[in-house]
Amino acid sequence: MMNDGRVHPAAATSSDFSGEMNQSQSAYSSSDPSSSPLYSFHFEKPVPPPALPHGQPRQQQQQQPQQQKPAPPKPGTYVVQVPKDKVFRVPPPENERLFQHYTRRAKRRGGCSCLRACLYLLLAILCLAVLVAVAVAVVYVVYKPRQPAYAVVSLTVSGLSGIGNASAPGAFSPVFDATLRADNSRNGKMGVHYDGAGSRVAVSYEGVSLAQGAWPAFYQAPGNVSVFVAKAKGTGIRFSERVRGQMAAAERLRSVPFDVDLKVPVRLQLGGVKTWAVTVTVRCAIAVDSLAANAKLVSRSCSAKVPFLFWRI
Repeated sequence: MMNDGRVHPAAATSSDFSGEMNQSQSAYSSSDPSSSPLYSFHFEKPVPPPALPHGQPRQQQQQQPQQQKPAPPKPGTYVVQVPKDKVFRVPPPENERLFQHYTRRAKRRGGCSCLRACLYLLLAILCLAVLVAVAVAVVYVVYKPRQPAYAVVSLTVSGLSGIGNASAPGAFSPVFDATLRADNSRNGKMGVHYDGAGSRVAVSYEGVSLAQGAWPAFYQAPGNVSVFVAKAKGTGIRFSERVRGQMAAAERLRSVPFDVDLKVPVRLQLGGVKTWAVTVTVRCAIAVDSLAANAKLVSRSCSAKVPFLFWRI
């Protein structure tokens, strides 16, 4: 122990420490409190390093903990329980109300954006429809289009002679030459392109198909009337006894009915613009006085359908 009023832990006992402490407190009690000394004792016991196996260097021993890493936890949901006395701060109730408020506002904004997009789309469709209507109105005013008229001028028949005779062959190969008339005289500014590819000319009797052919391809100028021949052929056509009797009876009455169906793709020529292809459908009901090459038309009626705006009648 020393006489300077300080305690050295290495040389003082517990009794000396208490006595010296009392003396120090009495010695410094009369002096300034701010000048009181502070005592701090910190005892540390050095931890000896782990013993190394015999013959193993220290560097390799230090690398082993780094090489043996713990396995990562398995994926899943974990519940971590924390004691209540360890929770130092709880979020105030206002935070929950703010969260709900912002969540509702975000949902309202999402719904408004979808509604706005639908309105824009509807507006674009409406504008497109208005433009199409304006274009159609311009076509009507400038070109004044009218539907061409179609008719069967004549029909010659071969390969059906003697169909009512008992000695007639069982299979027939009829051939029809239909003279057709396409009248475009009502259109002074619109031409018509007829495409042969995809066209069809069919002749039938009471629903029985007799022959098929094609419409010739050509261009019909504005104000033009075209007359042309469409050929239809059939092979190996067999009739029942009832149908043969009906055709023979109709020939004796000099009125044999046939149905002529015409389908042809057309493109309209409006000035320097050619439209897309639309299919013209013509159905004619005709009757001839005989089943011969010199047959004459007794009656005829045709109706046409063109699926192009105003052309449907």
